[in-house]
Amino acid sequence: MVKMSEESEEAHPPNNNEVVKEDVKLQFHLYILIFGLIFYCSWVVPGICFFWYVIQFFLPYVLETPNFFNLFTQLGPLIVFLLMPLVLIGCYLLHLFFLGLTTRIFWRISEKITPSKSGIIPRNIRSRAANAYHIRSFIIKYGKNSFTKGAFPWLSNWFFNFVGSNKIGKGTKLEESVGNDKFINIGRNCYIGVNSTLASHLIQGIFGNISYFKINGFNC
Repeated sequence: MVKMSEESEEAHPPNNNEVVKEDVKLQFHLYILIFGLIFYCSWVVPGICFFWYVIQFFLPYVLETPNFFNLFTQLGPLIVFLLMPLVLIGCYLLHLFFLGLTTRIFWRISEKITPSKSGIIPRNIRSRAANAYHIRSFIIKYGKNSFTKGAFPWLSNWFFNFVGSNKIGKGTKLEESVGNDKFINIGRNCYIGVNSTLASHLIQGIFGNISYFKINGFNC
């Protein structure tokens, strides 16, 4: 038995160059922290502005008015009442701006640590490229859904250009899709229809490698 074992070892010598494979370490605490900061920073200024308007103007002029008909017969309560929709829209636009600004900050930090590059990213070994890919994919999702599924979807081009995840030319329209959110350079006057995906990243199976290549330089 010992002899057979020694012969087996000689027939199959150990490969010292073999890559040791490990599971990817999912940093859920980092994802939760980033999402919490983006969510908080995008709402704190609009929230302060909205509650300031409610406390200073809407509450005394509208909610505490002694006579309901004063809302339509007195100039002050009428103006405050009619301005409420505009205040809501303004606060919502402020939210979108600070959402883009906060996402841009985290995106730029991740790009400084590990710049985006075209290539194959393995998911079964630990690497900075894989961590950066997953973090950036997480960072962009909240802003992408807020813009493309929000009240002003045409502002999504501004969001992607401002954050720096995409470069989208003037007059180009990207409809809602599972992709179209990063590593894409699109020219002017293009139309990408609903569920048409510009896939800069494809995954080979559930836990397979990530093919990550920039879509660059086409015009319509």
